[in-house]
Amino acid sequence: MNLDSISQELDRLYEFEISEYISRCNELKGSGYKIYRNSAGQHKVVYTGQQSGGSGHTEEVRYGDEKEPKKENILIRAVNSVKRGINTIRNIFRFIRFLYKSQNGGQYNNKNNRYDR
Repeated sequence: MNLDSISQELDRLYEFEISEYISRCNELKGSGYKIYRNSAGQHKVVYTGQQSGGSGHTEEVRYGDEKEPKKENILIRAVNSVKRGINTIRNIFRFIRFLYKSQNGGQYNNKNNRYDR
């Protein structure tokens, strides 16, 4: 059976015989197929070559009805960019401080008159 005929079979079962559709989907998933369905009820079947050792029940992924994520306002994107930059610089300084302390080995720091730990 080729993938197109499996897709057509699933389309028919989904529309008219939902209980047989569920069992057929589980059977196909256990055989290593991935099943995608869009909002119109049309199916797309892909062979992955992996046989599942479990029950074969996985949630179906829909295709064709994904929407583009809404772009944020330019002001929000600018603020988020600045926040990421500040966090990056903060992490760089923390890493440098960690390297410095590990190289000193916890020796006495004359600059701050204390022991580094």
